[in-house]
Amino acid sequence: MKADQGIIETAIYAKDLIAAEAFYRDIFGLETVVRLEGKFVFMRSGQSMLLIFDPDESAAENPKNPIPRHGASGAGHFCFTAANADEVARWRDHFIAHGIAVEHYHIWDESGAHSVYIRDPAGNSVEVAERALWFRG
Repeated sequence: MKADQGIIETAIYAKDLIAAEAFYRDIFGLETVVRLEGKFVFMRSGQSMLLIFDPDESAAENPKNPIPRHGASGAGHFCFTAANADEVARWRDHFIAHGIAVEHYHIWDESGAHSVYIRDPAGNSVEVAERALWFRG
């Protein structure tokens, strides 16, 4: 079998779920789908979901919750898709206009694709890169 239909959800961890939700809503325009105060917030990004968990709550044993426990320590990383280099540059300008420090702007030697990196309020590394970084055509 081959899992080539894409990734349906990505999970990151943040102690301050209110700040994380506001950041992804206000900066990236994501829609909150479901929120459980102090536990998680799930947000829609196109055809995918961004799951933001409180790291302590997601790792804690709970006999009433059959979902396997999970979590991570330290900063995570994920990447939003941009159509082209011009869109990546617009994202960079958008971040700057909102007072968000651009950690790095990169042009990849192998593909010529552009990426911009910032940090969310929890310290996660958030990248916006053009699709050409990984996919041709």
